[in-house]
Amino acid sequence: MIFNGFSGFNGVLPPALFGVDWRQPVPFYYMTLFWAVFWFLAVLYISRAAFGLALQGVRDNPRRMAALGYNVTAHRVAAYALAAIPAGMGGIFLTWQSAQISPGTVGIAAAIDILVIAVIGGLRHPIGPFIGAFVYVILKTFAIDILVAVGIGGERFQLLIGLGFLLIVFFSPDGLLGLWQRLRDARSKDPLTGQARDE
Repeated sequence: MIFNGFSGFNGVLPPALFGVDWRQPVPFYYMTLFWAVFWFLAVLYISRAAFGLALQGVRDNPRRMAALGYNVTAHRVAAYALAAIPAGMGGIFLTWQSAQISPGTVGIAAAIDILVIAVIGGLRHPIGPFIGAFVYVILKTFAIDILVAVGIGGERFQLLIGLGFLLIVFFSPDGLLGLWQRLRDARSKDPLTGQARDE
């Protein structure tokens, strides 16, 4: 009761900086869009820099990287610290959007949503989670309408989301990006020989 452990804290609003009310939909949208693009470009740059390549090596074969002289523990700590910055900013934006902090925000359902989003989009490229988030929000927004239209009932909207997730994973373990890559590879092959066409 002292720390509002059941209901959380309400009325958590963003500060009015530079004379802009960041609680309004349009300024809040552009603020989140700016930081999303910023962190996408930052992750894209880091993944191609020496530090990012070292992280990939540590992820794939830590023993070999340690034998080459890399401090595996330091690289892992740095990766977690770097990932915590955009994750923390996302938590702040979520708090500002809903104007409250509740215990359910960090529940298992939120972690499952993030996992589903990442797997749907694909984990091989930084744009994958953005695509996964777009598809997930579209499904979550219109699933009830689709199920009501076919006569199943809107209370089973999670069923449609789960089926979409299973279909994507079944046909493409690399998510939508992997499916797109497979389609591009199939179109670039000669249908008679099965080999790649010469450009």
